[in-house]
Amino acid sequence: MDLSDEGAPFDADATGLPVVDVAGRFPGRRSAADLAAFLVRAGWSSRSSSWEGYDVQSPLARLEIEPVGDGVLLHGQADAGRLDALVAVLSARGLPFAVEFHGEDGAVLREVRVGPADPVSPPVRPRQGPRQRLTDLFTRKG
Repeated sequence: MDLSDEGAPFDADATGLPVVDVAGRFPGRRSAADLAAFLVRAGWSSRSSSWEGYDVQSPLARLEIEPVGDGVLLHGQADAGRLDALVAVLSARGLPFAVEFHGEDGAVLREVRVGPADPVSPPVRPRQGPRQRLTDLFTRKG
């Protein structure tokens, strides 16, 4: 797996714009290492954060990538003024994905789905904590 410290770090203060929470998923049987390697090739830095997870960052965002039984989760923070650029990077992988951007109050500010009509479970409930929202969002069956 490519690991890199060469990418520029995420600096929320660089633009002065708010930071949003990111919750997303690439469905299917893919590894977190593949997504981390893709982002390294796109100029992001990456380091292992667990046995199978990775922390990746660029000036656009700081994300944690974790494998789950039916795909790869990504969550973290992004620069609110550069969401289009982040979506473009994720789209460049050429695989279906879904990502939501949440404001400080937990409300969904923007949702992007690329690929199959419904690659993820029902929407996140904003009253939950970020980790519980991710768990509920991406582990529901049916």
